[in-house]
Amino acid sequence: MFAAASSFFSRTAISQSYNIGGSTNGSRSTTPTPSGSATPMHTSPPVRVGLWKVQGASHKVTNKRVSVWTFDKRAEMEGLGPLSRERVLEVLKAEATALSRLRHPSILEMVEPLEETRNELIFATEPVLSPLDISIPRGPHFTALVELDEIEIQKGILQLCKGLSFLHSSAKLIHSNLKPECVIINDSGDWKISGLGLTIPLTTADGTPTRWEFPGFDGRVPSYIQRSFDYIAPEYALDEVLVTASDMYSLGALIYAVHCKGKPPFSNHGSLGGLRDNAGRPVPDIGQLDSDLQDLLRSLITRGSQSRPTPSTLPSHSFFSSLPISTLNFLDRSNFTAKTREEKISFMKGLTGVLSRFSEGLRIRKILPSLLEEMKDTHLLPYILPNVFAISNILSASQFAQLVLPSLKPLFTIKDPPQNMLTLLDNLEMLQSKTEKGVFREQVLPLVYNALESEHAVVQEHALKVVPNLCETIDYAEVSGVLFPRVALVFTKTKILSVKVATLVTFLSMVKTLDQSNLTQKLCPLLSKIRTKEPAVMMATLSVQEAMGFKVDREAVATLVLPQLWSMSMGPLLNIEQFQRFMGAIRKLGDRVEKEHNQFLRDSQRIEDRSATANGVAAPNLNSGVDFESLVGRANGTVKPDTVIDNTKSWDDDVWGSIFNSTPEVISAITPVTPQTASTPATQPPVPLPQAQSLPSSPRPTNNATLSRPARLGAKPVPSTSFDRSVFSTTIQSSQPPRVTSPPLQPQHTSSSFSNPSTAATQRPNYNISLSDFSATSSSSTNSFASPPSYIAPNYTPFMSTTPSHPMTAPLQASPLSMGSMLAPMQPTRPAATNKPPSKDDWGDFDPLK
Repeated sequence: MFAAASSFFSRTAISQSYNIGGSTNGSRSTTPTPSGSATPMHTSPPVRVGLWKVQGASHKVTNKRVSVWTFDKRAEMEGLGPLSRERVLEVLKAEATALSRLRHPSILEMVEPLEETRNELIFATEPVLSPLDISIPRGPHFTALVELDEIEIQKGILQLCKGLSFLHSSAKLIHSNLKPECVIINDSGDWKISGLGLTIPLTTADGTPTRWEFPGFDGRVPSYIQRSFDYIAPEYALDEVLVTASDMYSLGALIYAVHCKGKPPFSNHGSLGGLRDNAGRPVPDIGQLDSDLQDLLRSLITRGSQSRPTPSTLPSHSFFSSLPISTLNFLDRSNFTAKTREEKISFMKGLTGVLSRFSEGLRIRKILPSLLEEMKDTHLLPYILPNVFAISNILSASQFAQLVLPSLKPLFTIKDPPQNMLTLLDNLEMLQSKTEKGVFREQVLPLVYNALESEHAVVQEHALKVVPNLCETIDYAEVSGVLFPRVALVFTKTKILSVKVATLVTFLSMVKTLDQSNLTQKLCPLLSKIRTKEPAVMMATLSVQEAMGFKVDREAVATLVLPQLWSMSMGPLLNIEQFQRFMGAIRKLGDRVEKEHNQFLRDSQRIEDRSATANGVAAPNLNSGVDFESLVGRANGTVKPDTVIDNTKSWDDDVWGSIFNSTPEVISAITPVTPQTASTPATQPPVPLPQAQSLPSSPRPTNNATLSRPARLGAKPVPSTSFDRSVFSTTIQSSQPPRVTSPPLQPQHTSSSFSNPSTAATQRPNYNISLSDFSATSSSSTNSFASPPSYIAPNYTPFMSTTPSHPMTAPLQASPLSMGSMLAPMQPTRPAATNKPPSKDDWGDFDPLK
């Protein structure tokens, strides 16, 4: 309980408001590194700045990133005496207080003031990367947190000069402890002055000069809170004077250490005597350095303070006159805002060629933020964007999303000036590679759609050029539902030839992406509406049609593509080569249609043959040569070769006689016979059959029975009432296997119609089976038609000759059955005249040739 209570009371406002070493609401704060990668602050290890432990943190509400500085009293002051403890706390508190009081771009910015608990001191500053001492390159096996090149070192030195100028002229302070450990590199790559716990004011509160203090060195106290004898100015230790030029000596020693792997020019080992011995010596080991740098070091590391340059005059030294340094100075916020628009435009144009001379870290941390800040001026955008995209190429996807994309989002929907859209379209592939799929669809794709709707032809052409790559990378639904209709709209509305051709080139690239439905239902009708006869448009359309012709089915090629190609090939402005190009495409597509349709027909015939075989029906052999005479002979019995028609012979005799005299075998061959079932029991009563109409007698009698001429088709039928049951005797029923036959055709009329000729005349003829010529009418046959029969299917039976050829026909020999299967209209039975030729009354107005 005591430990929990101590922990509760030891909590500070900073620890309650910030996630120290963690993230807020699941978001991960990132810090760009010189190599171009983004390191999450909460996963990076804490760094040591003297006695302070520095950790990345983020605000729980605003997600603002900071660096939290913590001093653990128990761990850091273990083994120290009371006076030493008091001295340590005094210097650390003075440092935090000075940071909160001094505000300058080159001095470390404090965000949260110092808080003290029983166990720690804590405050928060702007995000930092590392102190300078652990970023100085010391050899091939040393890995620095921040890789420094010469340009970045020069830039940092100039920033320290600005900070010292502020301390000397505005704050009236002498730092007196400037060394690599007290210079902090923030997350933007800027060098910031820190370690202000040992500053010396030039005057006291009452205006009198500050009293000099001996810079003694105590080995029992941490070196961080003591002035280093390796960087202290000789006049301060030896001459007991307080001048601002002492900080310039320390700056010279710091510059030497940065260029010489972290070693100071003289190692005094905390001894005043060593400082006295080395004070008048020349700067050692600078022969391998640049001549301008050597001259700079000789002017700073001197025994006397009068010859040293001041913080305001040092930037004019030739060492800082390189083009990259001049570029950074020009881009500095304090200078750039005062420049005219023409000067800014000229600078941005030249910056593209100078960017390669800067390190990646410097481009990301220093140049890119300055460019993004200047993007507020829309007139400068066409000149700023190329530089922004040049730097973005070295960024990771997470860095781009965090640093650049928020500044670019407003530009995706702005159409003017058109140069902005051109630059964005030229870098669309990079934008797609640096953004997530959903972000690209929602935020970047509107740029393409706005460009397609632009009034400037050059912007539309640039937008059309990026469409093919988009078709391969974005979702198909976006291509077919949004992108293709917008391109089609441009194709329909544009009146500029170059844009027209560009849309056709875009369609050509989209053919391999779109499905057949879109090609046949949307693209083909769109191309058919082309009215211009310009060869460029015709040839571009030909390419689209040809590519489409090899993707859609053969029917679409035959009905949609080929007709359009034929129509366009007749263009009056085409030359011979272009016309031959059309003909070649037509031939290729026509060959494809012919080949595929032939194969389709073969496959269809094969399927039909298999289906017929499976159903027990032999498929006709279409390729077998059937002789015509044999075919007709099988149907009519015999065929006389080259028979000459005898005009003297009656047509009726030839036709009807051939029919009446046909043998049962021939008739049965052409007459369908219903299959027979098993024999019917003898007790089953016979099915009553209506009396068949006897045909009129024919000039060619058969078996001494003359058949009457059939009534003319369409004559008024008269229902027959003659029926002879003796024909269907029990003997026939028992001796002949029963047939499953359909009942004969009967007219659906009442019995009253038989006695009313006018009623019968309106009825349709009823065809029945003619069995024989019966003259007698029995009462039973009349009764059988008392009730109107239903209309049922006829039973077709073959003709049966009077000479029995089968035992089943024996009982029928007595009856002159000759037309057992002929269909004839129902008429009253007429007695057959054996020797009487047919008269005009018998034939009526029948004309078989009519």
